Amino acid sequence: MAVIVEVSETGTIQLPPQVLDAIRPNTRFRIEVSDENRLILFPVGSGLPFWATATPQERAERWHQWVQSHKNGPNLPDEALRRENIYD
Repeated sequence: MAVIVEVSETGTIQLPPQVLDAIRPNTRFRIEVSDENRLILFPVGSGLPFWATATPQERAERWHQWVQSHKNGPNLPDEALRRENIYD
């Protein structure tokens, strides 16, 4: 995939959605500049787990993504959630 991106005056790189879809959230990269003025991104591990570095908003978003990925799973019957049945 080849796309054109632009660097703003403040140094921000805006990536198109098709590029962002290929990258997992919270992925960190090491950037190298080659002799041909190319930026090369190498993924690096953070060393810390996601929960230790994520903001509350990022954790909530990840939770919602996880919940949405389990829509077609088996559900608990209503009887399982009744107080008198919880202790059986």
